[in-house]
Amino acid sequence: MVDCKSNITRNFAVFFGVFCLQFILFFPLSFLSDFQLKISQFVFGDFTQFLLDIIFNKRNNRIDYSSDSCSMLILMIVLLITSAIFSFLIKKRWTKRFLLITEYVCVIYISIILIKYGIDKIFKTQFPEPESNILFTRFGNLDKDILFWSTIGTSKIYNIITGSIEIFSGILLLLKRSQFLGLLLAIVCFSQILIINISFDISVKLFSLILLLMNIFLLRKNGWELILKIISLPKKTFLDQTSTLPYKIFLKILILGIVLVKIGMPYFNKEENKNSVQLTGVYEITSHESPYKYLFFHKDQYLIFMEKSSEKMTAFHYDISFDNQIILEDYQHNISKHLLVKDEKDSTIVFSFNHQMIHAKPINYKKMNAMQDRFHVLVD
Repeated sequence: MVDCKSNITRNFAVFFGVFCLQFILFFPLSFLSDFQLKISQFVFGDFTQFLLDIIFNKRNNRIDYSSDSCSMLILMIVLLITSAIFSFLIKKRWTKRFLLITEYVCVIYISIILIKYGIDKIFKTQFPEPESNILFTRFGNLDKDILFWSTIGTSKIYNIITGSIEIFSGILLLLKRSQFLGLLLAIVCFSQILIINISFDISVKLFSLILLLMNIFLLRKNGWELILKIISLPKKTFLDQTSTLPYKIFLKILILGIVLVKIGMPYFNKEENKNSVQLTGVYEITSHESPYKYLFFHKDQYLIFMEKSSEKMTAFHYDISFDNQIILEDYQHNISKHLLVKDEKDSTIVFSFNHQMIHAKPINYKKMNAMQDRFHVLVD
């Protein structure tokens, strides 16, 4: 009976270990460039499209394997099947070595995820300050995910604290003596993230669930007893084995060095707007005959119109030509070119659109209550 239970535990550990390794290889992380996506599309692309046609009746669907997409769901099903097959190929005498390698890779992977998103929180790239078009949208018209994202983006303190905890957890994972504490902190982080993603319908639910399960996989003791007593350390896990991997320290430094360079590059390679017309924030339209109330210039180069009557918003991707005219592209890829003149004295703009001249003046939306970083110790 004991041997039977031990074999089941071993088989399940190997199965999940194989799944974790495949997931790490094939699930694309955008901040690590697109090599994972290319590998996944090369190996699974045609088969994924075939299953999408049959199961979901989705033809010519975008196959990017992003979280909560149909293509990711197909990929996870395929990886579960292949994990079951590959796990039977790993012999019993290889189990200990295989799990050591698997857990070593998983620890580095989770550490990278925590450090990456911790840095993004501190530098406010994951939860940036809400754009002007969001601030001028009625509360009830916002979707739950945008509402949550925008609310968190208004608090620098929250982002700094949660980001620091994630970075601290990631660093603890890399140190042998503090690995267990790092895993405990990480499981708290991932549990909170999963609850938020489910509660606010944020589209990384499946990814955060797998990260949480991977964390539980690393926290197990005496096989698969998943419920840990916080007050007692695990008796022994595969992470506590004295065996070491060849070139362990060198590989860890090399992998983390490459990843940290990739994470840091966007912060050092921010392109400055070289056009003479600097556009940002929100403009109130002063032309009485115009059907629009506000113009919003999004930081990702989107021009958004808000109508007066319905407050409906219409967005265009924009670019500034060399002669300082504005080029608009809608979601149907229709391109048009318009006159744009900015008065440098008062920053007002004149803009030609739909056969009319639109005059608009800037509004300092940074003074809105939601943008103030206030903290009260006492209420009176």
